Amino acid sequence: MMKILRKEVILLVIFVAVVAGTSFLMNSQSTDNRSDMNDATLPEVMVKIGSTQANKMYGYRQQMQTDFMRGSITPLDTTKKVSFEINPYDDTVTGLAYEVRTSDGSKVMENRKIKNLTKEDNGCLSTEIEIGSDLRMNQEYSMQITLDTSEGEVYYYTRVVSRTQLNTEAYLQFVRDFSTKCLDKEQADTLTGYLEAEDISGGTNYNNISISSGLFNISWGSLSPKLYMEGVPLIDDINETTASITLDYQVSAQDDEGKTEIYDVTEFYRMRYTETRIMLLDFKRSATKVFDPSQKVVSDAGLLLGVRDKNVIYASDSSGKIVAFEQDGDLWSYAPSSGKITRIFSFRKEEDNDSRYVRNEHDIKIIRVADNGDVDFVLYGYMNRGVHEGYSGVCVYHYNSDRNVVEEKVFIPSTESYEFLKEDLGTLTYVNKNNQLFLLFAQKLYQVDIETGTSQVLEEGIKQNHFVVSDTKAHAAWLIESGDDAGKIREIEFDSLKTRDISPESGKNLRALGFMNEDLVYGILSDEDILTDANGHETEGISTLRIESFKGKVKKEYRQDGLYITNVTVGSTMVEFELSAKSGNAYTVQKKDNIMNNKKASGSQIDVALITTNRAGTLIRLTMTQKPETDSPLLVCSKIESTEDSSVTLDTTVPQGELYYVYAYGSLDRIYTDPAAAVKRADAQTGVVLNRAQQYVWERGNKKTKLQMNIEDVPESIRTANWKKKELQDSLGDMGTVIDLTGCTLDNVLYEVSAQRPVIAKTGENSSVVIVGYDEYNTYLYDPATGQISPYGMNDSTALFESAGNVFLTYIENVIE
Repeated sequence: MMKILRKEVILLVIFVAVVAGTSFLMNSQSTDNRSDMNDATLPEVMVKIGSTQANKMYGYRQQMQTDFMRGSITPLDTTKKVSFEINPYDDTVTGLAYEVRTSDGSKVMENRKIKNLTKEDNGCLSTEIEIGSDLRMNQEYSMQITLDTSEGEVYYYTRVVSRTQLNTEAYLQFVRDFSTKCLDKEQADTLTGYLEAEDISGGTNYNNISISSGLFNISWGSLSPKLYMEGVPLIDDINETTASITLDYQVSAQDDEGKTEIYDVTEFYRMRYTETRIMLLDFKRSATKVFDPSQKVVSDAGLLLGVRDKNVIYASDSSGKIVAFEQDGDLWSYAPSSGKITRIFSFRKEEDNDSRYVRNEHDIKIIRVADNGDVDFVLYGYMNRGVHEGYSGVCVYHYNSDRNVVEEKVFIPSTESYEFLKEDLGTLTYVNKNNQLFLLFAQKLYQVDIETGTSQVLEEGIKQNHFVVSDTKAHAAWLIESGDDAGKIREIEFDSLKTRDISPESGKNLRALGFMNEDLVYGILSDEDILTDANGHETEGISTLRIESFKGKVKKEYRQDGLYITNVTVGSTMVEFELSAKSGNAYTVQKKDNIMNNKKASGSQIDVALITTNRAGTLIRLTMTQKPETDSPLLVCSKIESTEDSSVTLDTTVPQGELYYVYAYGSLDRIYTDPAAAVKRADAQTGVVLNRAQQYVWERGNKKTKLQMNIEDVPESIRTANWKKKELQDSLGDMGTVIDLTGCTLDNVLYEVSAQRPVIAKTGENSSVVIVGYDEYNTYLYDPATGQISPYGMNDSTALFESAGNVFLTYIENVIE
């Protein structure tokens, strides 16, 4: 009996031990799988110009596509020396290597390794390099800096350019002084001479301050902020005449209850150096409040977001009981009935943030909000911290409200920087109800199965200007450019994966224009209504505008006899367009018209409202039909659930082709295939145009006051003044690429002459000249018929070229190192 009892006791002890051990293991696994995001680990690299830090660079875990990594510009003087300063934080840096490549990354100009780094008093490491290669003047080159760290190699990117008389350190010091003085009312009085007429139009909007906002607003009005986190100036562009610099930093201010508010601030400066002083040509500042639920953000009127832009990205569940919104790179949700506020996703830490945590080089797209509070969203751009720290790419997440966990579903790494990702993914990022992700990436329409990690290309060769998406992203349509189905419009419904094709009638063409609600708006035009000039420029006149459901039901058809529909803009509530008459090889606008959306919008349960305060100016509030719980809000911060391997590899290489990048106000503005359109956009935005080889095609404000070219230096093929683009390109061969600037102004194209690039200008039906010089009063025109150069008055030149249609051709030498 005692033996039996002893056995039962032993079995009981073993059973308890097994249960306890199993429980311990399960809890351990759960704890590992649900955690706060890992801290940032990668060092930062800066350029030291004189005594000033500039061009802070953030690390990448993989090598990036250099022609899609423009970032900062590091100017080189005649010594071609560059000083670097490295903040290692808690990492160990044992060496540095650098590599200079042609801007398209095709050829290595120079590479070196440096083992000995000097430790500075501030804890940073420093070194100086001297570039030995012969670099072309005014030509950008890519520089990759590689750090050897305890975690492996980390890559950093800038661009270097050799230019003379740049006064870089003076520009950097001006930016620092200006920004500092704005935070001190007494010192701010000295800035009056740099500003334009004071804006007296109304209330202050600290998210949109400009050079004309007036001294009171530029010096932060009644907000009275203090510097909270210092910024490092980033050189966007610099030439012999002007410089553009961006400064990101943080300020703090006290709210009406004495609590501390934090604001992320971005300032853009465009300046010109003169012998007497630096002139401020343009200034913009945007400030965004870091959302903090511990402050008074909830009232009967709704949820106060504070200072920010009015284009709030938000979505709610079907009943409006839960709203998810993005603020300054963070994702939040709010349930008015319970007062529960959840920080779903953020790269920021609760405290002890440094610049790595607050860098905002990512975007969030909210896909859907479920009635139970679950949220599906997509994050794309640079990953500041966590398991993907140092990668650029796309993450698909699911927030599980019951478990308070953000589950990573798929990660797609990319070798493009954030600004190029934004250009692609800003068009289409959608997750359907079957957990399939759809992306428009590098002219391909991808479908990614989130559960299995598999992907497929649904369509290739899609041109972005012929691709349209509905507001909900549930439908998309595009013009098929090649193959047996060329000329058709293909429409897809992403939730059902059904497609339909719209075929043109014989002699007709189709154009996808946009969506109104979920109905496709497209145009029908005849072959003879596509007008083409001698250089292949096409202008189109649409004869019929049609609005059609996915099932093929025509909701509206519009036409006007004898007139053509041009310059169509499709919005959610209205289609606007011009009615034009055919005039030779062009269309002349006669009047404007529109089509209204007759479908009444259902009453939105969430809305955006603007309110004005004396202290903080214009604030943004989310209003809702459900009365909020105004007691102290319950703040919940989610955990991240890591996965073993969620990576999916896609071919994100952008196909070769002529592309023109417009950079303005410190970032990529737009991408064009037409250089003339790019120049006109850059002119309007005070920016620059670069081609895919990162050569300067056009720069605002960098035109010399006068210049005269030697006709003997002009290629023979250009001296013929042939204004037919294809023939001119054939005669130039591999020496250069023709740049067609037809439609630009004479003032625009004189930049090309200033850059030592002659311009062919049409003067009549069968006549043309070559612009080889200019001064304040004249252009200097080479006539191929006589072989003579003659001055021609500036006003007369303008009128002459306008009467011939402003047809201008120049060329840019191909980069051959």
